[in-house]
Amino acid sequence: MKNYLLAFLGGKKTEEEEKSEDKQELVNSVQAAQREWQAAQTYFESVSEPELVDYAIYKLETARRMYMYLLNLAKKEGLENKGVLYENNKAAQS
Repeated sequence: MKNYLLAFLGGKKTEEEEKSEDKQELVNSVQAAQREWQAAQTYFESVSEPELVDYAIYKLETARRMYMYLLNLAKKEGLENKGVLYENNKAAQS
């Protein structure tokens, strides 16, 4: 009863609220990783200096791996039915 009152009065979050926030944070991380990957792709395509090609490749591969890791983590957490993850997955396959 005490936890319920604290949750009701805003003193303590319920376990369900915490899980919901964690899931939203994971979705946000997936979205941010996708943007980072897209930015790395754009950078790679725009590099004209031979000295920067290796860096661009490294940055692109690092961003891709982070995105794929977070996407798989989200799927394991049961977030694969979220529309945003479905759209992100389609982008990863192309």
